[in-house]
Amino acid sequence: MRSLLASIARVFAGLRFRLLALVCLVCAPLVVLMLHNAGEDRRRAVAAWRQKSIDLQQIAQKDEEQMIASTRQLLIAMSEYSPVHTLEPRRCKSYADGLFATYTRFANLGVLTTNGEVVASARPTADIKPQDRGFIQKAIRAKSVIIGPFPSLDGRPTISFAFPVRNSNERVLALVFAELNLQYFNLFGTELRSQLPSGAKWTELDRSGTVLIRYPAPESWIGKPFPESSLLPSLLTQPEGLLQETSSDGVENFYAFCSRYSDLAKGEAISVLSIPRQVLFAQADETLTNNLLWLAIAATLACGLGWVGSKLLILKPVRALARSSASLASGDLSARTGLTHTHDELGQLTRAFDQMAHALELREAERQRASQKLQALSARLVEVQESERRHIARELHDEIGQSLTVAEMNLQAALRCSATPARQRRLEESIKAVERVLEQVHDLSLNLRPSILDDLGLEPALRWYTNRQAALTGLQAQFKAACLENRLDLVIETECFRVAQEALTNVVRHSKARAVTVDLSRRNGHLHLRVSDDGVGFDVAALRSEAVQGASLGLLSMEERTSLAGGGLEFNSEPGKGTEVHAWFPLRWQSSLEANLVDEHC
Repeated sequence: MRSLLASIARVFAGLRFRLLALVCLVCAPLVVLMLHNAGEDRRRAVAAWRQKSIDLQQIAQKDEEQMIASTRQLLIAMSEYSPVHTLEPRRCKSYADGLFATYTRFANLGVLTTNGEVVASARPTADIKPQDRGFIQKAIRAKSVIIGPFPSLDGRPTISFAFPVRNSNERVLALVFAELNLQYFNLFGTELRSQLPSGAKWTELDRSGTVLIRYPAPESWIGKPFPESSLLPSLLTQPEGLLQETSSDGVENFYAFCSRYSDLAKGEAISVLSIPRQVLFAQADETLTNNLLWLAIAATLACGLGWVGSKLLILKPVRALARSSASLASGDLSARTGLTHTHDELGQLTRAFDQMAHALELREAERQRASQKLQALSARLVEVQESERRHIARELHDEIGQSLTVAEMNLQAALRCSATPARQRRLEESIKAVERVLEQVHDLSLNLRPSILDDLGLEPALRWYTNRQAALTGLQAQFKAACLENRLDLVIETECFRVAQEALTNVVRHSKARAVTVDLSRRNGHLHLRVSDDGVGFDVAALRSEAVQGASLGLLSMEERTSLAGGGLEFNSEPGKGTEVHAWFPLRWQSSLEANLVDEHC
């Protein structure tokens, strides 16, 4: 599970994913543009909806005017028919039936007396009700066509029209009436139904909130209260506008409304065009969905092509650079990208990397040649130094030492032959001075090149030197050594002894130690030397920094000697916790020729 999470993390942190994320980021402005266009489409849809409300109101106004005008013309024509003036029931009935058959939009046509009695009617009709007499009296007094209550008092989907029949003396003889069938009108006499958008509702209501007409299903709404009663305060106080409300069934709707004067309503009529928000914005939402879908398809295709193409165009050179950089960092200066140096940015980068690696390889080769020359020079200097030490030590021991010994013997002989006490005292002082000089020459000879190292080898020489230093300084010294069946290489013996000599000298001078341990062991084909003490210790990093600046040549000398011998050196120390000097050298044994040379030197 952890490895899976690590793999996923590497994918998301990789360059390829970042490139694909960049592709998606490039698509973000397109998404914003699409959303902006969708918002503009919605605003245009709202504006168009308001304009649609005004257009439908104008159609309703036109239909109402045409309906009233055509009904007026029919009633005037009926009033001019002579049998109507004479109130002949049979001929009036025949005339009304003929008109009724021709004008199918009417629910009834007929003639009334001034008392409200029916002279003739195309459809059977009951006697005039008391609530209709006011309408009759009003029609008698009128000089033009009058319109009855709308909606009708009996709740039928009709509108009543009446016109007084007058003689030449302007005396009212009768009334002609017509009842307009709103169901027929709603089906065939108006363009509203055909112009009404799908899913929309058209409503006209009066100032009391009563529905005058409503599409669809107008016959079931005439005379009833407006169902969206919460909108009435805004509809009655504003001449026009747009409202957005949630209906009782939980559907969010837009309501575009405007008002006009209506002869049928005998006052202000308010037209309301409503549509669900989802239906109004269906086209804009569909366009947005299609645009987003095509963008998603294009983005997916771009990501797919980017996933495949990025490996060849970007990841291949980048990975080659990464591998070459890792190889270069690990020390392989021959690492190259192996890519063609094109003129694009990645090509320039690979060219610069390969040129840098080539320059580093040349400089490293020069450095190695210089280092080899320096090591050869250092090895030669050390060899010359040791040879000179050996020569000076032998001269001190053989020439000066023998001369001092002869001088001491002569002084002792003179002392035995001397008779005066004063001369004897001077001879004794001279003998002691010669002995001190002889001892100093011997010590100097041993420090320069102890003959035991050449005669017996590394282990006896280290044991002797450790015990000698302990005796001179009062240290508690312990020497441990593994068995070396043969003599080691001359260089190994010399360098190992000199490192131990310098380490013990530092213990005596600086560590303030009470005990020291010298351990000589073999492990993994190397000779290991460890010099440990219980002294004050030191800060290794600080001392190394001082040594680089020239403050401590002993440290650099030990490192140089171990390096020339093919080994290494490390210091383990902390202030207050003692010090351990660890040096290791390759195990190289002395050949028979080297042994003979040593014997000759000895």
